[in-house]
Amino acid sequence: MDLPAPPAPHGDARPLALVVESETGPRIETADRLAGAGFEVLEAWSALSALLQIERHATLRLVVVDAGLPGAETRFALIHEIARHRPDLFLIALSAGPSPEPGTLPEGVRFAAKPLTPALAREALGQLAD
Repeated sequence: MDLPAPPAPHGDARPLALVVESETGPRIETADRLAGAGFEVLEAWSALSALLQIERHATLRLVVVDAGLPGAETRFALIHEIARHRPDLFLIALSAGPSPEPGTLPEGVRFAAKPLTPALAREALGQLAD
């Protein structure tokens, strides 16, 4: 597993984010975009590793999940599980596939096409700062 990004200069606390993506390249790209926006970033490559990270890190604020994780029952199964257990988290579902039908995602979950854009990463940081 890759290491989290280094702490921000001057001791400023950065919000903690988790990227859940089975493919290494897209996971690193998403983590880099979040770190560039101002997040400290953890990475997970499966639903199980994501749930363990979420359990271990009570200060987690944002989770970005690949909607098409291998082994999931349905396309957005992990997002639904996270939303049930940690409704305090800001969740973004990324997908290379079609947009979900209305009502498919839990309320408040943001959907975006892959890859995560720097603008969306900055927007997520701004929403957490409010």
